[in-house]
Amino acid sequence: MDGQERAAVGWAAAAAVWLVGILAAAPLVGGHPLAVAAQVVIESAPGAVATLAIETLGAAAQPALMAGIAIAAVAGAAGIAAFAEGYGTTRRQDRYLVTGVSILAVVLTAAGFRAAGDGVLWRWTAATALALVPPGLLRALGDPHRPSVGRRRTLRNLGGAVGLAAGGGLVARSLGRPATAGDGPQPGESLDAVAEKRDEGTTTPDSGRTATPSGNGERLESRSTTENVVVSVAETGTDPDFGYDFAGMPPAVGTAADHYVVDKNVSNPSVDAGRWSLSVRGAVEESYELSFSDVVTHPEARDMTVTMACISNSVGGDLISTAEWRAVPVRALLAEAGVPDAAEDVVTRAADGYTEAIPWDAVRDREDIVLAVGIDGETLPKEHGFPARLLIPGRYGMKSTKWVETIEVSAGDHEAYWEARGWVEEAVVNTLSYVRGVQRRGDRVAVGGVAYAGRRGIDRVEVSLDGGDTWADADLEEPPSPHAWRRFRHVAELPDSGPKDVVVRATDGTGERQTREESGAHPGGSTGWHSVTVSL
Repeated sequence: MDGQERAAVGWAAAAAVWLVGILAAAPLVGGHPLAVAAQVVIESAPGAVATLAIETLGAAAQPALMAGIAIAAVAGAAGIAAFAEGYGTTRRQDRYLVTGVSILAVVLTAAGFRAAGDGVLWRWTAATALALVPPGLLRALGDPHRPSVGRRRTLRNLGGAVGLAAGGGLVARSLGRPATAGDGPQPGESLDAVAEKRDEGTTTPDSGRTATPSGNGERLESRSTTENVVVSVAETGTDPDFGYDFAGMPPAVGTAADHYVVDKNVSNPSVDAGRWSLSVRGAVEESYELSFSDVVTHPEARDMTVTMACISNSVGGDLISTAEWRAVPVRALLAEAGVPDAAEDVVTRAADGYTEAIPWDAVRDREDIVLAVGIDGETLPKEHGFPARLLIPGRYGMKSTKWVETIEVSAGDHEAYWEARGWVEEAVVNTLSYVRGVQRRGDRVAVGGVAYAGRRGIDRVEVSLDGGDTWADADLEEPPSPHAWRRFRHVAELPDSGPKDVVVRATDGTGERQTREESGAHPGGSTGWHSVTVSL
């Protein structure tokens, strides 16, 4: 290995150890510079690029971006070293180069930890030191102007640096920053406990509870999963009445643990609900603020069962969920501030910088546009927007701002985050129907799933077992609320166990049948009939 190759490998190894050190020190502040860098790229990327990444990689887009930044850092370090060595730098020039790169690494690391954390000086300073010591030691031991020390010693040096980074990680974890600061309400805490604390004048956290789904006790001979569809054969003697809870069928109302999670962040914000307040402001007669307990105990707070769907969901995808929320109508919150006739948009602003806009006319006329503060009888989990998020039944999830800090009335049109990136403004849910379970019990086969059309409701679901040549009406379960999906089930006598081409389509409450035309998620949500080929 010549000097140029040796220098490139040494610098690449130092960069890799630097990245390991950053990840190891992250628990100290609750985030890391790599995530900050990825977030900067996401926010800066043109809408077309962001859309292409979502459509191509889906949920893997953010991890792929993080990996790409890490690879670029290692490759960049190797490239700098190879370039400098190729031009025959002197010791003095090499010292200048090392000093300059070291200063840059210190600045980027410190700034990254400062941005990722909560601004506590000792935390991000200590994290910076823990992350930089291992690569600094490796560089000191791997001076390119020293004679080659051999592969074995090089590997030993590298292993020692990685071990030092791992040791720093243990220190960071032991001193780690909690998910939320202070002694206020915490994610997953009982809403009743929050209300009691308000009455008692204390904010001591309650232990809370964890909701878990229950099974239906079904006995199966075989089970397989394909394209989010569970295909199963029940044991002989199983109850011939399939109901709506056979294998693969989601519960009519799920839990927070079942609910899909999609957002623009690499690392979600941590909000201290004890310090948080909801600001109602803008073009209103009188601005005001509410504490978290004020919102939880608001006189118009109510429980609502709502289905949410992500606009990036593909036909038959799993980015759709139903849960019970505790929420307060946004119009009730705005009524206390007084909204003039000239108001145009109601803008929600989040702790992560996200914004969304809803026409004031819609908010004024609908009591189901709400600010949610709970799910499953508990405060929201962090990933679902703790301490408060917007919910708009019948609109895709992109409209439902998480980590809401401000409700602002605007006298002009506001261009929201995803609207500025080429997605539709209104984001009304397209009529959809998805197969979720196919089960054989003797000669009988049941096909079941969910259908949803937002506020339009579902009046009919049809199922085909021959690729769409013939159709039969499915049975529909009563929806758990006007804002929720309907589960469907169709049972047919099918002694033949060969492959079946299952297709499903729905008709909404206005009499409009779901379109067969296939389209991708961008810009207004996917369309098309869900189909799957199964063998039983």
